[in-house]
Amino acid sequence: MLIASGSWSYEMVALCGTNCVGCFALSWLSLLAFFLTEAWINLRRHGVATFATVFTVALVVGLWGAFALLVKGAQRWLLWEGAKLERLCVFLKPQADEQVAYRLQKRLRRLPQVIAVRFVHREEGLRRIQQLFGDTVPLKDLIGHNPLPHALEVTFQSPQAVARCAAILKKMPEVDEVAYPAAAVERFVQLLGQVRRGANVFSLLLAIAAFALIHNAIRLSLYGRRNEIRIMQLVGATVWTVRGPFIAEGFLYGVFGGLMALAILGGLRWLGLQTLEAGYLRGALEAMVMDADFVQQALALAVALGTVSATVAALQLVKPQ
Repeated sequence: MLIASGSWSYEMVALCGTNCVGCFALSWLSLLAFFLTEAWINLRRHGVATFATVFTVALVVGLWGAFALLVKGAQRWLLWEGAKLERLCVFLKPQADEQVAYRLQKRLRRLPQVIAVRFVHREEGLRRIQQLFGDTVPLKDLIGHNPLPHALEVTFQSPQAVARCAAILKKMPEVDEVAYPAAAVERFVQLLGQVRRGANVFSLLLAIAAFALIHNAIRLSLYGRRNEIRIMQLVGATVWTVRGPFIAEGFLYGVFGGLMALAILGGLRWLGLQTLEAGYLRGALEAMVMDADFVQQALALAVALGTVSATVAALQLVKPQ
């Protein structure tokens, strides 16, 4: 079956002619179906080795998935905390009237990183102080007039935009002072950058370790069938006809391993949500959302690791005669 199926595709193209695109595509589809069928038969035939390899893929992808969910939760928490730092207050100079404030408000609204700009009249600012301190600070009675300037409350898309725009606003002639938690914003930007860089480095190291583990598992599986490979080559099978089913096995290892990893992660997350009371840990689990993008990335990683590892192992063990 191996030799017949492998040679039939090329004989079909030769009979139909080299310009027969439909026959060429059909031959490759037939060859792919043959590889997958042979791979499925081999997986069922070597049950223990299959389970061990699939479990290895699931373990590696599960570790990556757990780390990715942890990083996603940390980033969501940082962004949620950072939302408190996305606002600054622009105090105008005492001599600036309402028209100056409105003109500056229009200019700020044109900036792409600005979400909203609210004008705070000096009388509103005085009322806020009186509500905050009560009658303990009767500014208007002591001075005889309202000493507060007009102000603008500006909301940005991110804390990073706050730091950039604050430096620009301070240079404007009508602006007296820009108030925002500078140290907190800078620390937030540093933390977010460190989390992202750490995630990239750890993901790369984990991918290298994952490739080594899965490659060794698949290589051991192929090495255990070296006599079978030798017999195939002796009876005339081409090198890629022999390699094809093993590469397809790697693809199936990735599919099944990825699905197993997602099932384990989803089950552990569900169990944690059912068990934990309201608190920090439950909130962290709720932030670790296994959305469609995460599922696609996990499956793509598993399939890529399985297929590439199997391809490298097949190239090493199945040599041309």
